[in-house]
Amino acid sequence: MSNVLHLNNNGKEFLLSLETKGIKLGLQRTQQILTRCGNPESNLKSVQIIGTNGKGSTAATLSSILVASGFKVGLYTSPHLQDLSERIQVNNKPIENQFINLFVNQFKIDIQNLGCTFFETLTAMAAYYFKIQDVDIAIFETGLGGQFDSVTACNASLQLFTKISLDHAHILGNSIADIAFEKACAIHRNSTCFSVRQDNDVIKILKDRSKEKKANLSFDLFQYNSDIKLSLFGNHQIENAMLAITAAKHIDEILDSNIIEGVKNVLWPGRVELLKQNPTIYFDVSHNEDSIIAFCEAIESLGHKGKKTLVISIQKTKIIKNSIPILEKLFSSIIITQINDRMYHPEELSSMFSDQVYINIVKDPKNALVQTMKNINQDELLAIIGSHYWGDYVYKNF
Repeated sequence: MSNVLHLNNNGKEFLLSLETKGIKLGLQRTQQILTRCGNPESNLKSVQIIGTNGKGSTAATLSSILVASGFKVGLYTSPHLQDLSERIQVNNKPIENQFINLFVNQFKIDIQNLGCTFFETLTAMAAYYFKIQDVDIAIFETGLGGQFDSVTACNASLQLFTKISLDHAHILGNSIADIAFEKACAIHRNSTCFSVRQDNDVIKILKDRSKEKKANLSFDLFQYNSDIKLSLFGNHQIENAMLAITAAKHIDEILDSNIIEGVKNVLWPGRVELLKQNPTIYFDVSHNEDSIIAFCEAIESLGHKGKKTLVISIQKTKIIKNSIPILEKLFSSIIITQINDRMYHPEELSSMFSDQVYINIVKDPKNALVQTMKNINQDELLAIIGSHYWGDYVYKNF
């Protein structure tokens, strides 16, 4: 890597330019670019995390436990909040810009010739980086689905299933059964699988696929106890933590003290994240029905007595019908904005709400935050939700 300093600092620009290619289903391109990279995944001890909600939290918790236990851990997650280097970390340290430039310089022609997408390229880069870094274990968060997701090409022998619910219906199918099948088809032959509690239909699909692939599937997770103090807020995080602990104990004989330390020290921004007190401000990347409902339950558990205001922008592909009445009950004022063209137009999102709650449309997301902060009192609560795309706006303002 001695020549890395002579490279132009354009690796991230090239990678981000690949986003225009959109999503392409299938593993072939990922397998081909991994081959061009020398198949780094073949010698990695790795974990794949599959599901709808809670994948990132579970991945971060598992990583934190293993780091506390003395392992060198690679962590690949998506999407990012501010900078794409957040997606690839080793022991909580993001991948260096210099390495990104080196990777792009070395494999750019292959990436272009194969027609690799943004996510496919980043998956290969993560595996390559983890191999170069000689990590003890690599944790890969599945991006979309499972059967055709590029992470599945990395052939992890340990696979974890977080809660499977309705999301990305325009790609994966219009029912939970369809979505569960897509995700279950990621199960590798002879792999070990652990899962949180699932709906009965989902359980049957996971069991059938595991039997077909001769994989070992268990829903028996480590049981929560009072010694474990979660750093991530919300009851929905308990099951994610139990899944991570179960995986860690499968990987090695982890000491209870390391589990307690690891769970306590998890840093995972944008998950019921307290940004400020007086007034109380929370940020959450909840972006589908189940995650919004879980966020509302977490906020309700605070027992906050003052006025509660919501600022929301959400992708137009998301189905959030069942979460609307819960939002209306919890928040007396809702401010709707539009972060980018992928999001619902404010008028369209506004039409989903009833007249029971005060709705205000502020088309510019920065102004939505600035104006709300000017008008909020010290005893009030503000919640900002709907997308990872909030990251830049939120962290520049708080």
